[in-house]
Amino acid sequence: MYNCKYQTIRSKKYKKYYFCRNPKINNIINYKDCYDCNLKEYKKQKPIPNKKKKRTIATSIPKSVKEIVWERDNHKCIFCHVFVPVDCACCHFIPRSQGGLGIPENIFTACNKCHSEQDNGLNTIELEKIAEDHLKKYYGNKWKKKDLIYKKN
Repeated sequence: MYNCKYQTIRSKKYKKYYFCRNPKINNIINYKDCYDCNLKEYKKQKPIPNKKKKRTIATSIPKSVKEIVWERDNHKCIFCHVFVPVDCACCHFIPRSQGGLGIPENIFTACNKCHSEQDNGLNTIELEKIAEDHLKKYYGNKWKKKDLIYKKN
């Protein structure tokens, strides 16, 4: 198809054919006829919105936050204590799907293996408890789960 706004595909008795809806033609056409047509008009594409949603922005982790968390966690996975790159400081305690914010109080550092195990492994509950204790150690009594969730204004 050449994106002509008049060209459609129809079927009759389970056989497909091209049809032109242009008022001047309004008939069955060959595919090549549409290509050579002088009356062709192209479909206008809808503009793609460039603005991200507020929740998406609030739950994503900026590079500055990753660096803060990575330094706080001494460049190590909080579970197995292996040295990891700054990109591994991207684990949400409260998951993004549940509105977990991309703030240092909700983020911790974990290697890929431990992160996968914490997200959907057999030891998820135990690893979440370790992560919760780790975050409470740094933020004390100020750290509350309800403050880590995105709230719609």
